Amino acid sequence: MLSRQSFAVFEAPTLPERLGRIQQEVDPDFEILGQQLITQIQPELTQPLYLHIAKHLRRHKNPPVDTWLAISTYQRGYKMLPHFEVGLWPDRLFITLSLLADLEERPAVAAWLSAHVGELSQLPISQINFDHTDKKALPYNQANLTKGIQRYQKVKKAELTFGRWIMDYDELFADPQLVDQAIKQQIKALVPLYRDLLEVVAN
Repeated sequence: MLSRQSFAVFEAPTLPERLGRIQQEVDPDFEILGQQLITQIQPELTQPLYLHIAKHLRRHKNPPVDTWLAISTYQRGYKMLPHFEVGLWPDRLFITLSLLADLEERPAVAAWLSAHVGELSQLPISQINFDHTDKKALPYNQANLTKGIQRYQKVKKAELTFGRWIMDYDELFADPQLVDQAIKQQIKALVPLYRDLLEVVAN
């Protein structure tokens, strides 16, 4: 299970050391968690789900600043579709539903989001972020949701990620089982939105 100790992998200073620790200490937990999440989500969908674990293959010098698992309906990738991500920055855990810049059917998705702002703002989601490469997040409310959607419509590189970011000092990390529960609860809350977005992309 992911725990406060999981963040220690980012203490490794070099690329080989950090990759080695991620592969040995975090990826096995990602594999188990990812399969559990697929089991949790799959009954809600008609398409099969696939697990992707970050390999950091483009890293040749600098060690990765974060690491993650992703779940999508495409076996060969995930960035072009709405997808779930669970991962670690050096100081926080993130649990998100992500719409990245290279999303297919982006205009249709943006239009759908804009048309449903009121009801979407009532979903049990904690935070929102406009750039998945930035670890900071904003409170999830109608004002920030509207701002994010408008930016997503106008700015080519804009992104939207919905979910929860939990700091490493949070009391949840005193018990890895509580962390596991928090991840699964937030994913459960995101599934209805995920299902709607998949329909938008498919149509």
